Amino acid sequence: MRNHLYLFFVLLIGLESTIVFGQSKYQNGYVVTNQKDTIYGQLRDRSPEPFGKIFKKVRMKGFWIFETRFGPDDLKSYKIGNDIYQSIWYDSYSKLFSIFHVSIPGQGEKVFMRLAVGGEVNLYWDEYRDADSGYEMEIPFFKRAESQELIRVTQGILGLKQKHLANLFADCPSLVNLMKKGFFDTPEEMANYFNEKCN
Repeated sequence: MRNHLYLFFVLLIGLESTIVFGQSKYQNGYVVTNQKDTIYGQLRDRSPEPFGKIFKKVRMKGFWIFETRFGPDDLKSYKIGNDIYQSIWYDSYSKLFSIFHVSIPGQGEKVFMRLAVGGEVNLYWDEYRDADSGYEMEIPFFKRAESQELIRVTQGILGLKQKHLANLFADCPSLVNLMKKGFFDTPEEMANYFNEKCN
């Protein structure tokens, strides 16, 4: 009898933790369709750790167990928790030993990128899972409102790509000077500085 009771409690605890674990991957949010309709609900865009995965399509909880999936071609943006993701065109090409990134309608593919700062300069984070380490990684990009170019902010462990950023922010000498002096700790600080003081 004790063994049966013990087994029952183990199964009950396991089932309860599975339910809590399963529910925790959904967060409050909304999607904005290409028709500019906003739909509120419970969303998830990745599976939980360990062995997590970033989905190519955001999933919205529907009736009971059914999900509706939205890809970058279906949406303008979505918000999950406190994070906003925009659907943008993305392509890259090599020229003279350099890699260039662009956002040109109809070129490349549409992808979701997290919008960390919006304004005259947008800061996007391209999130992905590294195939070798299995860790979630992200690459920051700046995009000026009038430009089709996405400028990669950092280069691995080498830090800021100062030459490219100096060209991008040439119309804001105070930002370039502060950058060269090591004033900025994050790309967010640079984007906010430009949008607030150089625009």
